[in-house]
Amino acid sequence: MTAELQPHDAETLQRRKRLSRTWAGIVVVWSLIRTVIVWAAVGDYGLNPWIYLSLDLSSAIVDAFTTPRMVLSFIDDHFKQAIKWAFISLVAFIVPDLYIFLGTRTLPTRIIVVVCLIIGLTLTIGVIGVVRRIRRGRNERRLAQ
Repeated sequence: MTAELQPHDAETLQRRKRLSRTWAGIVVVWSLIRTVIVWAAVGDYGLNPWIYLSLDLSSAIVDAFTTPRMVLSFIDDHFKQAIKWAFISLVAFIVPDLYIFLGTRTLPTRIIVVVCLIIGLTLTIGVIGVVRRIRRGRNERRLAQ
């Protein structure tokens, strides 16, 4: 059951906007850094860094838009919207990593293992961070009521 849609005060809306923009900046910068790392790690196996960068930046833009909406929807108990945004965020997260496997020639097993470990680690860190933000936001909302 979802809570009724309640308007937020101007300060809360401004804070949410600022945090969403900060998140957008972080994911775009991380996208650039990650492209350099991926290019260095698997560039010799046929990965086109420009295609990867395009995919990763596009995914970062989608993630910058969807992840804050997912978190805020969970905080506001709008679960149906939150699940929609979570699904889109997950797809945006996976697309660049899929290109590593689809856009390269045969990768050695050790590189496949390392890439999969990094994907798993970053996904785990991301989920933990999102859960923490949701819990913190719910606590702040509860205290404000």
